[in-house]
Amino acid sequence: MNLPDRPHFLSSFIAACVCLASSAIAEKPPNVVVILSDDVGWGDLGCYGATRIKTPNLDGLAREGMRFTDAHASAAVCTPSRYSLLTGQYSWRMRAVGLDKGVANGDSPLLIPVTATTLPKIMKSAGYRTGVVGKWHLGFGNAKPDYNKDLTPGPLEVGFDEFFGFPATNDRVPTVYVRDHRVIGLDPDDPIEYTYDADAAAKEGMVKWAAGRSRIGWMSGGKAALWNDKTIADTFTKEAVAFIERNQEQPFFLYFAPHGVHPPTITGTRFHGTSGTGDRADMMQELDWSVGELLKTLGRLGLAEKTLVIFSSDNGATPTDEDGHLPNGMWRGKKSQLWEGGHREPFIARWPGHIAPGVSDELVCLVDLSATAAALVGKELPAGAAPDSFNLLPILLGQKNPHPRDHLVLMSGKGDLAIRQGKWKYIPDLADADGWSSWKKKDAGSAAKPGLYDLSKDPGETENLHGEHPEVSARLAKLLQTSRAVKSTRPQ
Repeated sequence: MNLPDRPHFLSSFIAACVCLASSAIAEKPPNVVVILSDDVGWGDLGCYGATRIKTPNLDGLAREGMRFTDAHASAAVCTPSRYSLLTGQYSWRMRAVGLDKGVANGDSPLLIPVTATTLPKIMKSAGYRTGVVGKWHLGFGNAKPDYNKDLTPGPLEVGFDEFFGFPATNDRVPTVYVRDHRVIGLDPDDPIEYTYDADAAAKEGMVKWAAGRSRIGWMSGGKAALWNDKTIADTFTKEAVAFIERNQEQPFFLYFAPHGVHPPTITGTRFHGTSGTGDRADMMQELDWSVGELLKTLGRLGLAEKTLVIFSSDNGATPTDEDGHLPNGMWRGKKSQLWEGGHREPFIARWPGHIAPGVSDELVCLVDLSATAAALVGKELPAGAAPDSFNLLPILLGQKNPHPRDHLVLMSGKGDLAIRQGKWKYIPDLADADGWSSWKKKDAGSAAKPGLYDLSKDPGETENLHGEHPEVSARLAKLLQTSRAVKSTRPQ
């Protein structure tokens, strides 16, 4: 008997095993729960080095799954990173406030085109029941939404079967919950009026005070529908658990977007003061409890082994030091900034029996979830869909990745871009690196001063190597220019 050429035989055998594994997943893909926290930094979890904050549930998730050390949000602020997660597209490709700069207010129209291929649409096409619970922050309707009427188009029109959450952030008006298309508990005799314009607010007698405290924007009316800050976490957690319980007999996809730990950092009474570090740390421990409730529900229903759970955050933390606790760990910078602390995130994936516990230093991004979901459920992405999303499934399953992410474009809170490739990080102009703080520092007439950093040796981005390696800066500047010019950075 003549054996086939050994290298060819082994490569064919490995390829066949990969195909068989992918086929098995496609035949019985798991439920998927994506938990996207708010303003949680890389160093806020015990498994990433936190000692002043206790996160036993998230630490347990990391022990049982894969913990990534080089994971990122595509932007250093919330609306654009959430857009990228759900569409697989860099948000700066779209021209709209909240996508190519800044964040959306509660008066934003829907920012995701209803024709777009989205993460929930991918899951829905594979027979999944899809739901979103928590912070939306991607707008409603085709113009300024009227919260006294149906809020459409919205989450349901971009692929979700169910929605429960609030419109924008917990520090913005209107401070109400929405289920599907309607505000919950609204008294029609006390309509909601709101604005983000100071002159209009003064003219209409609106105030910044809503649901018991000052907010961004002005509001009046809707008193019966206002939320209670101290019970938001309990409310969202209850809704998420109920979604899992309702859909336990069918495949489901849950996008759970808790408000923790976005300011105002207010917890329920039982968590207040528990960290001994401050209100934000207390809220982080409340968030860990909330994640634990979902994990307990999956275990109680016998779904833990049948469910892929992913945890991450939409951007880095704003504080850099809280009484010795470093929310962004060893990384420089904070929310809105191009420095690593603005966008480098905790990222944990658990699927017992399929994802081997361990740590990965692969470069990954939230924008990659759409392509990963398509591979998970065996669906081909339409041409042009999820143009910046790379399939992470081979990494998660311990297989050779045929298309690893070669580079990553990152955006600040005011729309400036930077780029990562390998160990190198390139910022075209350091005057833009501080994100929202850069508005006051940049002189429009000054020449750009590029920054180049070797993150493998300098995680604090303290040593600018642009002068020593101008050829690297030139290569990355060209790659950034090319990435902006092409319609897709993902292999088609």
